[in-house]
Amino acid sequence: MQSDLGSENSNTSLRNEFYPLYVELKTYVESYSGGLASLANKVSISKPTLWRWVNFKNTKAPNPYHVLSLMRYVTKKENIVDIASSSDQEVARYLKDSFPGDFQRENPAEIRSDVNELMEDFYCYLIYLVTNTKKLMSRAEVKKIVGIYSLEQLELSIEDDDLTDDLLIRLGHVADVKIDRLITASILKEEDGHLKSLCTNPKIKISTTKKHLPKLYKFFKEKNMHTGSNLMYAYQESIPRETIKKIVNIQYEAFMECYKLMESEKCEGGEIYLLTSYFDSLEYN
Repeated sequence: MQSDLGSENSNTSLRNEFYPLYVELKTYVESYSGGLASLANKVSISKPTLWRWVNFKNTKAPNPYHVLSLMRYVTKKENIVDIASSSDQEVARYLKDSFPGDFQRENPAEIRSDVNELMEDFYCYLIYLVTNTKKLMSRAEVKKIVGIYSLEQLELSIEDDDLTDDLLIRLGHVADVKIDRLITASILKEEDGHLKSLCTNPKIKISTTKKHLPKLYKFFKEKNMHTGSNLMYAYQESIPRETIKKIVNIQYEAFMECYKLMESEKCEGGEIYLLTSYFDSLEYN
């Protein structure tokens, strides 16, 4: 046993609804013989966080992405379903409760650190999104989409009639370097003039998604609101936690229904459509 792992005895009074989960996490952490600092580096979780887990210092739930990262390392499994199946009861339940959609998808999410490292770069993230669909995309088509984002970033006032393919491709020239990086990392392949993802369903870290999602709103086109092809609404009110759970369940069911519809009707000749869902309390709870 490592000297920096602590003991359970001094903190048993802090038992709460997550105590059984932390008991299992403590066992997994202590099963690693190299010490907390080494384990923290391997699973991308801070040493203080691991220390709090094994010493039962937390009264709130752990970050589910941290639990997933630890269990991927411990179980040596690559997708979330296999990871949960190889985990003890409380950890498995926590993963299923935290990522319910991943357990309903046809292809379970893969946990790949190399993908997540590259996805920290927004352009790599955007290129991955547009090449991970049924549609076949050439370099030029990808550069046009990157060019649209670049145009929004520059806040240039250009009339639609002047937005030629050539202009957008030139604005999206940075995509060439990013595409090559993704190909070198075996995340993309280029074949017969088209780019295609080799990793169809990676589990992208929530911190990465939170950082990049506001940038994707740049693609929202106000001019299309009258056509019924896009949607953006927001509302806020003070409501009890039980009502919040009801709303989340309604939105989850709606999102999964849309996801299944998109999967069943995806085609090579369609438009790349972005579906997102974000709901949470603005308070620190």
